[in-house]
Amino acid sequence: MHPHRLRAPSSDGALLADPPLDLAGEALRSNADRLDRWEYDFQGRRAGRLRSMARAQVMALAKRHHETFGLDWPDVPSQPERLVVTGHQPELFHPGVWVKNFAVAGLATAGGESGVGLNLIVDNDIPKGPTIRVPHREGDGLRVSPVAFDVWAGEVPYEDQTVQDEALFASFADRARATLGGLVADPMLDDFWPRVMRRAGETDRVGLRFALARREVEAEWGARNVEVPLGLVCESEAFYWFASHLLAHLPRFQSTHNAALARYRAAYGIRSKHHPVPALGRQGEWLEAPFWAWRAESPRRRPLMVRLLPRTIELRIGGEDETIAELPLAADRDACCAIERFQELPGRGIRLRTRALTTTMFARYLLGDLFVHGIGGAKYDELGDELAREFFHFEPPRFLTLSLTHWLGVESDPATLDRLRAVERSLRDLDWNPDRHLPEPRPAEARAAVEAKWVAIEGEVLTRRQRLDRLKGIRTANAALAPWTEAARSRLLEERDRLREGLKLNAVARSREYAFPLHGRARLKGVMSRIYDEAAGR
Repeated sequence: MHPHRLRAPSSDGALLADPPLDLAGEALRSNADRLDRWEYDFQGRRAGRLRSMARAQVMALAKRHHETFGLDWPDVPSQPERLVVTGHQPELFHPGVWVKNFAVAGLATAGGESGVGLNLIVDNDIPKGPTIRVPHREGDGLRVSPVAFDVWAGEVPYEDQTVQDEALFASFADRARATLGGLVADPMLDDFWPRVMRRAGETDRVGLRFALARREVEAEWGARNVEVPLGLVCESEAFYWFASHLLAHLPRFQSTHNAALARYRAAYGIRSKHHPVPALGRQGEWLEAPFWAWRAESPRRRPLMVRLLPRTIELRIGGEDETIAELPLAADRDACCAIERFQELPGRGIRLRTRALTTTMFARYLLGDLFVHGIGGAKYDELGDELAREFFHFEPPRFLTLSLTHWLGVESDPATLDRLRAVERSLRDLDWNPDRHLPEPRPAEARAAVEAKWVAIEGEVLTRRQRLDRLKGIRTANAALAPWTEAARSRLLEERDRLREGLKLNAVARSREYAFPLHGRARLKGVMSRIYDEAAGR
């Protein structure tokens, strides 16, 4: 494995696209051609047939989701020729994440393709917290403070996380705007939060309110992707065929996964046992599967544990002793009867969901023709490629990595890190080479110190004592010359302090991590429209 280093763009409005957007269409067509001819056997369903099933079922689920919540449904076929897919947690993410949705919408129809953009609402993940970071003025500088939209509900997946404090939630925009204090003239909050609150009567799920309001804005700005919560996808028949195959071959999958993970960590010099993902483990006869499981009445994600018997497979939720299902499934058995058992789980309030690698594995191999990752997803899916290449014996379809840097537009400082480094070099030079900075003509009092320094420099250093004497002589001479450089030193120290303060202010003003509702609506719409047009080849 050869490490592939990805870095977020450093300048405002800059886009990272790997491969470049104008080559993404070629990757899409190449992927589609190979995937259309892929005939891998998923326990009785060939890949071609399973891909058609997955597309039809996911599109039907997406249409139901749109109709349930009154989202516009674009004029798209139930079985699209080309599907460009992305996904993210339903959180208040920064524009560098949001840009994927606009690019996907453009790529789906680039070059006259009759494609569809699909966004997976990744609601099986755990929220980072119920606050966002909001910048504000403090004296002559800027600082950042957290503003809460809710209270912490514990490690509950988005799918089951409800609003804990409706009054706090309703007042979020006012409090965030007050904290922002006019730094941004037209924050998206003014348009976005009323949309969020209009959904309060339809759902008590925090992430779903955010996702619905965001999709409304996207549609008004021209990006009319179809959307579906990942939780619904994970209850489709096509997904159960995929899961059945991985479980039927779990010993091979687990050994392949852990070997690929070891190579990935070695290539990147990673020592953590939890990065980018933990190894899949075992507890006696029970093997850890690459899926999450939990009960609706106790929404805490746990690993799905599996015990392989001669002709069946037992499932349980990690940390529990009760078997939640026994599937008529083995490596050499068709999964059709196992599917029926899987389909009973939702009615019993049992969630079976993907983990990070299996989310994109299903999306890339069995659903879409091109998947669009952010930087974080692209890094872990290098591991996913290693795993899938060995497990499926198939060269992975390419994915597109996309990220945008978009500043708030807050006034910043002209200070640069290069200038600070230059000043620090000058200060070091004054310390070690004050003789280079003496006024001309040189003062008579300084000449003796300069001569003494050169005597020390040119002296013999054959012994440790001689080396110490030389160092002492140089330092003594430099100290004697310091008074003639004091004015220059004072100016440089003042400039260094000013540059440090400027860089500290810029770290706040130019952060790319602020949630999109804090950004100016006009600027944000402009940059997203530009990326949409570029992706569409306009």
